Amino acid sequence: MFDKDTIFRGLMAAVALVTVLQTRSRLQQDLQDMRWRLTIQALTVRDTFGKPVQLDKFAGHVMLIVNIASKCGLTSSQYNGLRYLLEEYEDRGLRILNFPCNQFGGQMPESDGQEMLDHLRREGANIGHIFAKVDVKGAQADPLYKLLTRHQQDIEWNFVKFLVDRKGNIHKRYGAELEPVALTDDIELLLGR
Repeated sequence: MFDKDTIFRGLMAAVALVTVLQTRSRLQQDLQDMRWRLTIQALTVRDTFGKPVQLDKFAGHVMLIVNIASKCGLTSSQYNGLRYLLEEYEDRGLRILNFPCNQFGGQMPESDGQEMLDHLRREGANIGHIFAKVDVKGAQADPLYKLLTRHQQDIEWNFVKFLVDRKGNIHKRYGAELEPVALTDDIELLLGR
């Protein structure tokens, strides 16, 4: 049979192997998380006129990222809530990034550019920065939305909101029907940091 020394060495080798494999797995996950964390402010999106905008422009600010629509039953109350948040918190560092999306029942038919701005003006929707229309789910989803949903389910509807801290880390996701004013405690928390 085996002597005690051989059994001890075998057990120590097994423990070492398990420890190495677990450490390697944790390090790979940490590296993957770091890559994603670093990319939110490294991404480039397009404004409503198609010009590139680097999200690092918003570094040091708390960001609220929203997929908007003009013909949704939620539009009026969401626009009002977003306008309130902007008026209340912009001076303290909140930036609202709005991404029009037509994936849900064709409820954002306006074209990018002047037509989009005219729609928002008519609605009195001073709701922050307006970007180019994007897909927020599926194979053609914008890289920003792929990042925002990488550990979560797909975007389910218009006006899903993501709160991002000053360092570019995703703080929390909020459902479509939640009124923007319900985010005030979390916004206050992040602005206070």
